[in-house]
Amino acid sequence: MRGLRNLIRLARPSHWIKNLFVLAALVFSHEVKNPAAVAWAGLAFAAFCLASSAIYALNDVLDRKEDARHPVKRHRPVASGETSVGAAVVLGVVLGIAAIALAATLPRPFLLTVIAYLVVTLAYIGGLKGVAVLDVLLIALGFVIRAYAGGVAIGVEVSPWLILCTLTLSLFLGFAKRKSERAALGEGAAETRLIEWESYDDKTLDCMMTVSATLAIAAYMLYTVSPDIITHVVRPWMFLTVLPVVYGVFRFYRLAITGRATGPVEMVRHDPAFVAAVAVWLGMVAVLLYA
Repeated sequence: MRGLRNLIRLARPSHWIKNLFVLAALVFSHEVKNPAAVAWAGLAFAAFCLASSAIYALNDVLDRKEDARHPVKRHRPVASGETSVGAAVVLGVVLGIAAIALAATLPRPFLLTVIAYLVVTLAYIGGLKGVAVLDVLLIALGFVIRAYAGGVAIGVEVSPWLILCTLTLSLFLGFAKRKSERAALGEGAAETRLIEWESYDDKTLDCMMTVSATLAIAAYMLYTVSPDIITHVVRPWMFLTVLPVVYGVFRFYRLAITGRATGPVEMVRHDPAFVAAVAVWLGMVAVLLYA
């Protein structure tokens, strides 16, 4: 049983909330009322959960030496020695094949997005994550692929605004995570993540976080007052949802500079104020789109 629990830990099911981006197109296209679209979106979400878990397992194999020197990551199954490298590799390969097989049951373009996601993330964990700035761009691209794939799965046109908002928000979260790692570990960050830390000094990271946070908020503001939203979705009231978005971004920013924002999953687990902001935003969007 312990071995099975470790394999589940390798898959990181708690991180599946990142794949909720797959459902964005379903929600904002009003297809939630369509049972077939909901079923397709559910399969798409499941396919990305399998694909992302495959990458997590393989990443833990490649990062096992660095993880062993990290105060938290050293407890991961492979880094701690509780799970063998071979078992983790087999799990990653099996999950990857399962993701492709499930994606093949949906329209062919969706299958191609899952394959693209696997290629991009494999390139990331295979070495490109060591290149400063490019590492965050690849992370953001992974989220953009998720958002685009959600539209492809249910056969709706993906709004450029959805892509833009996803990209800018993902860039902010990526740079904020790097800032938090540096703030929490100091010079020890270089021992737990092999990356060009000389390009990620405090001043540069502060600038990157500020710019990406500004772009994320500005993109969402423009989206809420765009003609498509005002005319076809909720008339002029979507702009009210900017308030919890601004609060959530600023909250994440504040915790990042103090080394307490290691990622959105950890924020959801441990920061009630951030969770409240997300919940308020979701509630407002639900009311405005479907009331």
